[in-house]
Parts: sequence; structure tokens; C-alpha cells
Amino acid sequence: MPAAVILFYDGKVLLNGEKPLWPARVLESPDLDIQAVLPVTGTFGAEAEYQAVSLATLNGLGSVEPIAVRHLLLANGFDAFSLVGRASQVVNWFAMHRFCGVCGNSTRLAASARVLHCDDCSQDYYPRINPCIIVLINRGNEILLARSSRPGADFYSCLAGFIEPGETAEEAVRREVYEEANIQITNIRYVKSQPWPFPSQLMLGFFADYVDGDLQPDPEELAEAHWYHVTQLPKVPAADISVAGQLIADYCQSVQSGESY
Repeated sequence: MPAAVILFYDGKVLLNGEKPLWPARVLESPDLDIQAVLPVTGTFGAEAEYQAVSLATLNGLGSVEPIAVRHLLLANGFDAFSLVGRASQVVNWFAMHRFCGVCGNSTRLAASARVLHCDDCSQDYYPRINPCIIVLINRGNEILLARSSRPGADFYSCLAGFIEPGETAEEAVRREVYEEANIQITNIRYVKSQPWPFPSQLMLGFFADYVDGDLQPDPEELAEAHWYHVTQLPKVPAADISVAGQLIADYCQSVQSGESY
């Protein structure tokens, strides 16, 4: 029996009061409409500290309202977000592969590994991670920050994008920067990474130096982009919840302390 469970419905999490964890005994309720119970850690068939539970309906839970996982960043902090983010990736994997993409028949959870198996054609589906790059570009004491064209975006962050088939991470950095901002960069260096469950990205964080080009933001991706002095930044992501915020904070601190990155 796990220590606790995390309940999901339609890709959203259900809070137990203000917390994302429910006592494991909730699974004993005959009214609960369970699609799958998925270990968040360990392997299928082994005990896990937490389990992610995908529900088909909200039966048996009263007036509990599902909330987006992203909202946990503000409501419950990064620790809760990190745990629920991992669980949500497992739930998303299950939802996307309940039927085989080769023959169309139903899949089942294998007993010995984290895998969905098709008995009809023997195809296996493992959880998939989508690699992305995110890069902070500097021009001496200035850094390039952009605001997304996504409706409601009110903060400025680093440039980011998915790695395409056949690309290295460094090649993706160069391509994304040129496509989104029309500038050339050099001295690309890896810094750190972060899982980002929207729905299942792994963000690879880089620094890079500006070389040439006039800044021209791609309007389909960016509402605006500007160079900002490290002491005069606009609203940026918090360093304690995102790799973008960490890249910005680390570089600005290094400049102000006279160090080099």
C-alpha cells in the first residue's frame, strides 16, 4: 500500500483541501471511478511511495474541483509542483497510449515494468520525454528577454524550443535563436536541466554569447523581445520554480559579482 495517492481527472489534479496528496484508503471507496493506478516511483508490480490515480469521472469525491497542475506553483510551492508534475507525466503517458498506435487494439499495464503492452501485436509503449532547449543570451552586461505571444503571458523569459529529429541540443539552440530573434550566437554552454510537465518536457538550460544580427522577434512566437541590463530587469520567472529563472538569476549575479560564466 502506498503512503498516499494523487488523483487526476481529465489531466487535472484534485486537491485534498489545499494539498495534492490523498490517503491511500480513498482507493477503497466503491464509488470511485478508477481508470488506472500508476506508481510514480519504482516499477509496476513493486511498492511505490506515491501512486497517480487516473479517474474516469468525479464520482465519489463530492464537490472537489480539478485544477491545472501549473496552478500548484502558486498555490502549493515548488515541492508539491515537482511531485505532482512527475505524477501528471505518468498519467498523460497512460492517456495517450491506452490504444496501440500500430494495430489500434487496447493496451494493458505490464506487471514487471513501466510499460503499456499490446497483446495483439506485441508493441510496447514506454513513458516518453520530449527534450527542449532554453537559452539565456548575453551581450556583456545585457541579457535578451522575450515575452511570449501566448495570450495572458505577462513576464519575460529566455528563448526556448523543442529539439527536432536529428539535431544536437546545441544545434537546436542556434536554430531556435535565429528563428525567433534573427540573431547569431556563439560559446553555447550547458548549465542545468529541469523536468517540465506540460505535458512531459525535459528543459536543457544553456548560456550563449551574442555575436551578430539585428533583433527581430518572430511575431508568431514572441510578442516582444529586448536587451535588458542585468540591474534593470522586467518581470521574470522566479528562480525557485523554473530553470529560466535560475539561468537569469545566476548570470545576473555573476556579472554583478565580477565573475564569469
